Amino acid sequence: MVELSKEDKRLAKDIIHKGILHRHAQWQNELRKLLEKPLNEKYNEYDRSMQITDKARKFYKEAMEMEEYTRNSMLLAGLANLYYRKYVTDEDLSDLSDQVKQAIDLLLSR
Repeated sequence: MVELSKEDKRLAKDIIHKGILHRHAQWQNELRKLLEKPLNEKYNEYDRSMQITDKARKFYKEAMEMEEYTRNSMLLAGLANLYYRKYVTDEDLSDLSDQVKQAIDLLLSR
């Protein structure tokens, strides 16, 4: 496994935080759309509440898993996962060392 320099660790954590914030914003937009969905006889307040509760429960689990990405032992996997899910971009990763970028490529097998 690749040993990250202090600078790469700092950059990786900053990038991971940016990716996590991107996912939180995306989830909030999903929730906003759900709240704006018109009610009718087949989709009422109860149904909406149950959907919101289910979405919140699933997102809480996802958010807690993403927070683990900032542990030093999870930095590369976290970067790779956030990149794969398009929460961070090539531009976000551009300041990382070539060694770290290669390790991410290897994890993604791209």
